[in-house]
Formats: sequence, C-alpha cells, structure tokens
Amino acid sequence: MSPRADARANRDALLRSASARFASDGADVPLEKVAREAGVSIATLYRHFPNREALVAATYAQEIASLGELADEGTGAVALAGWLLRFVEFARTKRALGDLLHAPGADHPPARGVILDALDRILARGRADGTLRDDRDPADVLALLAGLWTLPDDETWPVRADRLAGFVLDGLTTPR
Repeated sequence: MSPRADARANRDALLRSASARFASDGADVPLEKVAREAGVSIATLYRHFPNREALVAATYAQEIASLGELADEGTGAVALAGWLLRFVEFARTKRALGDLLHAPGADHPPARGVILDALDRILARGRADGTLRDDRDPADVLALLAGLWTLPDDETWPVRADRLAGFVLDGLTTPR
C-alpha cells in the first residue's frame, strides 16, 4: 500500500529541508530545525526517519536521483549547464554529510554510476545537436568535477565551486 498523499508531502518537505539545512549548517544541524522548516513536528520527522543516519541516507539518495534526471528540452549545452548547477549543490550537500556517508556500514546509492550515466546522456545530446564537443569522455568530466572536493571548506567555497563548474562548461561547449 502506498503512503497517503499528506504523508508523501511531509516526507518530501522533510527531505527538501534536510538537504538545505545539511548544506548550510552541516550534518549536525538540530533535527528540530529540519522539522520546523518543513512545517511538521519532530514526531513526524521520526515517523519517516527513525534516526539522523536514516535522514542523511534518504537525503543523499534523493540528491543522487536528481543527478540522473535530465531536462527533455533544450540543447546539450543547456542540459549540461542545468546539470552542473545540481552537481554543485550535490557537492555542497555531500561535503556537509561526508563523515556520516563514509561511516562504517553506511548504505547509500552508488553515485558514480548515476553521474557517469547522466554525463554520457548529456554529452551524447550535445554531440548530436552540435553544442558540445564530441571528443570528451564522461569519466574525464567527472574527474574534473572531483576538484570541488579539494576546495577549502570556507566562505569562498560556493563562489569558487560555481566558477569551477563554469570552467568545465566552457571546456565542453563548442566554439560559436
């Protein structure tokens, strides 16, 4: 039996709130703050996620799933630009969740495969419509993006991460 519509809406609101709070406040943000921002009680949060680790895992899984989604419209270059924005947000969230995600016994979806598949589809679209270079490999693009995790975790991170994603986009688009 699928959950009621209000239960699904509460869960979705909790995941949106958790993603935003983990990215801005870190993984140790008070769960009461996550629940309050989602517009639900702490009891509702615990009905959906019995502990912090379950909330972290679900948030991470949602972030991974969003990286696999591509807009159906637009050129390959437009799809890549939108995807890079989501990837930077994913990197920001993952940085905040790093310790919990890599804890022994942590169970989370394989990000690398989802990311490579999305990049492969974006690059194929760009090759087909001529907006992206045809000599780029998804694994090489991901290797470039891995540099986001080497940036210092300070107030300059968001600006520098966006700038690095722009460099990747510039290097993949075809000259006009």
